[in-house]
Amino acid sequence: MQRRRFLQSLLGLCLVPLNALAAAWNKAAFEATHLQQAAEGLTIANEQPSNDITLIAPDRAENGAVVQVEIVSNIPNTEALALFVAENPTPLIANVMLSPGTQARLVTRIKMAQTSQVKVVAKVGNQYFTHSKQVVVLEDGCGGSDTDAKFESSMKMRAKLVNDVTEVKVIIVHPMTTGRAKNSAGQLIPAHFIQTVDATLNGKPVLEAHCSTAISKNPYFTFYIAGAKLGDTVMVKWQDNMGYTDQSDIKVSI
Repeated sequence: MQRRRFLQSLLGLCLVPLNALAAAWNKAAFEATHLQQAAEGLTIANEQPSNDITLIAPDRAENGAVVQVEIVSNIPNTEALALFVAENPTPLIANVMLSPGTQARLVTRIKMAQTSQVKVVAKVGNQYFTHSKQVVVLEDGCGGSDTDAKFESSMKMRAKLVNDVTEVKVIIVHPMTTGRAKNSAGQLIPAHFIQTVDATLNGKPVLEAHCSTAISKNPYFTFYIAGAKLGDTVMVKWQDNMGYTDQSDIKVSI
């Protein structure tokens, strides 16, 4: 793996993924402070409740800094999944765009500031379907942590083929600071978070995830690709708001 830090003047350029799924990180939606504003930023309208969407999350979260969620849409032709936490300072957690052959299923870990509805919206053409769950939070997880240490990142990946579906697991070492926590000297720690995660299979896009500061420290993602074969190459690349980027690849195995 190689890591580069781009000059601030090049930040806008380096944050644009170079693939067919590419879309600019939606600043208005991710920085919106109300759920409705965040949804409007993604042009979500006329949502319909659906039992074909599954949201797996704990009923009670002991630590709001690390809440694992799994979202699944069984609605055919789902092309994007958006995840919200209504009572977070910025409700939009992630927006995940899927290519054909990538299952509408994602596992990740998020931060929750307080007890809240966790909401998933699935985009299917021009229609939007939704499902929500209440999660009780016992300890605020949105403040972030004191991390004045020099930034160094790494990435671990696994791609395992099971019954014609490849399960890809990714862990990225990254502070994911929110910009709301203070260090030991009482100074605010700047926001430093991964904005985009792009995945390809043999060079072809399979997934593009746009993230907020509310993805947990050391982000964890699991996603699922249909049609991959043993020996195929899965590559994952991420970019953050400070201009850092990294990528890694792995062969599909059993």
